[in-house]
Amino acid sequence: MITVGVMTGNSLDAVDAVLTRFDGGRMADLAACSLPYPAELRNGFLTLRKRIARHGYDVSFLKNDSSFTAVLKSCTDLVAETVNTLCRGFDKSEIAAIGLHGQTCGHFPPSVAGDAAPYTLQVFDPARLAALTDLPVIYDFRSDDMANGGEGAPLAPIHNAHIAADLKEKGLFPVAFCNAGNTGNIAVVSETADGKSVTVGWDAGPFNHFADTLSRFGANEPCDLNGRFGARGRIVPELLADLFDTAAVTGNGENFYLLPPPKSSDPSWYRIDAADVCARFGFENALRTVEYLGAYGFMTALSMIGENVKMPQSFLLFGGGWKNPLALNDFKDLLNGKGIVLPRHADVFARVRARFSRPPAVDFSDRYGYSGTYMEARIFADMARCRITGEPFSFPETTGCKSPTVAGIYALPPAGAPLLDGLFEQYGTKDLIPNPPPRLFSRAAKESRT
Repeated sequence: MITVGVMTGNSLDAVDAVLTRFDGGRMADLAACSLPYPAELRNGFLTLRKRIARHGYDVSFLKNDSSFTAVLKSCTDLVAETVNTLCRGFDKSEIAAIGLHGQTCGHFPPSVAGDAAPYTLQVFDPARLAALTDLPVIYDFRSDDMANGGEGAPLAPIHNAHIAADLKEKGLFPVAFCNAGNTGNIAVVSETADGKSVTVGWDAGPFNHFADTLSRFGANEPCDLNGRFGARGRIVPELLADLFDTAAVTGNGENFYLLPPPKSSDPSWYRIDAADVCARFGFENALRTVEYLGAYGFMTALSMIGENVKMPQSFLLFGGGWKNPLALNDFKDLLNGKGIVLPRHADVFARVRARFSRPPAVDFSDRYGYSGTYMEARIFADMARCRITGEPFSFPETTGCKSPTVAGIYALPPAGAPLLDGLFEQYGTKDLIPNPPPRLFSRAAKESRT
């Protein structure tokens, strides 16, 4: 089966699309393509996010909102252009579907919501995308997990487990996949002492978000490319401690870093005062410290791997944050007992390192044939495939859902989708999830129904 995966991340920098062939337990990328977000579109989404926040994340006002419609049309047209560019030279009649994540504009999962009602908000126009690409679109994956009591995230662990099955044959096991995007997340594919397979995963907290925020404030740059500004600064323990305690706090006032998994997070409730930290510590020192915090969050995440689970010795990295050599080397140092550690975490981190049976190996997933640049897009190619075959893509161990959850609804192009229809019939999965008419935001969005 061949599917397309599409991802537009919280950084609002580009549309990533990948064309992937799935054959039994193996997968191979046939092509990949990225097109950048124009500044006008990026600014449009930033404005939209602020407006949604002012409405308390209730999306009811979007239904007849012309500026929302314009931004979404521009985004959908760019996604369609990316997919059509990707598919040049391929027979579209052999492509089963597009797996579309949509642009996240808010995420308030159970672990963060406390006593409030959780929600997740992705915006998309699946009907328009299907019409512009002549391909069916499978989308709105997070809503089904949240309807089943889950966090709606992270979705990477099961895709990583599918990759790990191939890597195990190559002798790489157990393994941890570490994604450094706007938010960091980790997936651990391992086994217990008695040989039972284990896949767990959760968000590790802010990664690129704070560094990008400070880069825009202090240098008028979208990011700290190659760590060039952070390299001029130093890690400030006082600021590191303060951010660890206050930068990611849930609706109930709990420190996200210390919450037990499963858990997920979102930039909409991360907190940093760029002007204040730059005035107190200097731009370059503040930037260097938040870059260190990203790696520090992953070390904290490792401390939450159950004692009955074999600690991975191999760490496969993907996501743009690891392209910053400072953050990359920080993580390697922390794994090997180097770097700055807050006194309260000295014993915690030492216990993590004591569980390694050999020096940990850190490498990019690309070395093993799985592009890190397109890992997140491939997740949704894989999710589209699993919706077609009826395979769950989230489990209690990965998102906290009540039971294994199949996810995704679909929109068809005007000419229909004979291949998808045939596959649905083959697997008996067409009506596995009620399929409402296409809409422009996720079913699990916060929405007044008056």
